[in-house]
Amino acid sequence: MKLASLDRIGFVEKNVFRWFRLRKRVRQWVLYRPGREKTILFIAGCQRSGTSMMSHLFRLDWDCVTFDELSPLSSISDSMRMRWRPLPEVRDRVMRERAPLVVTKPLVESQNLDRLLDGIPGSRAVWIFRPFRDVARSNVAYFGPENSHEDVRGLLSGETDDWRAQGLDPSDQAAVARLYRATMAPEDAAALFWFARNSLYFSRGFDRDDRIRLCLYDDLVADPSRVMRQVYGFLGRAYPGDRILGDVFGDSKGRGRTLELDPAVDELCRGLLDRMMACSRFGGGR
Repeated sequence: MKLASLDRIGFVEKNVFRWFRLRKRVRQWVLYRPGREKTILFIAGCQRSGTSMMSHLFRLDWDCVTFDELSPLSSISDSMRMRWRPLPEVRDRVMRERAPLVVTKPLVESQNLDRLLDGIPGSRAVWIFRPFRDVARSNVAYFGPENSHEDVRGLLSGETDDWRAQGLDPSDQAAVARLYRATMAPEDAAALFWFARNSLYFSRGFDRDDRIRLCLYDDLVADPSRVMRQVYGFLGRAYPGDRILGDVFGDSKGRGRTLELDPAVDELCRGLLDRMMACSRFGGGR
């Protein structure tokens, strides 16, 4: 079963996946009752960092239900339907699920990760990161050349209701402002956005929160069995087996290796990446 978020998957593949989801929901309906104790996981981080890959692996777990970025948890008042509903509504909706494992991907709420964890006691979070050149290349290829500039302008806007600006440490925001130019290459803007989103991991104190663990995308695709076993252990759940790993692909790993960025942008991002690589993480590190 291919990664469900990929475009241009075939008719047969789409229907195989629909049939799998239907069988899984029926199984959960028969085996479990609503309101039972659940394990809740938030997948956070910067867009194009492998969050969809990890979410898809959980989607193939018979005892798990997943919520993507656009889901019943999304606010209907948000034009893009990316922001979440108020936390009490999210909690109530999640608890109505019968599945014992619920995995969500609130990427635009990553800056509020501590609040989400506090609001749903016992929940856990994985912050996924990926080398900035790979993310910058993927961002521009997937979203187009204007998107990265829009993202940086959003995080520099100072608008309190713009998710891209929320929670940013003033010094990190200033570092982006010093380097950003409207005429810069879209990949440079995408790298600055990568810096801003991942800077939250430290400025928001997530590196000191035992409820949150790092995961490097490159580790996930290089040794998915090891990484996912550790993630399930972190959640206190039995690993469902390597059958959930059949769709792992690593051909995007290192694609941005030869990408040439503005030297100052490269230096800023390299410092943060080195700091993240030095932290304990699933599949590697301390």
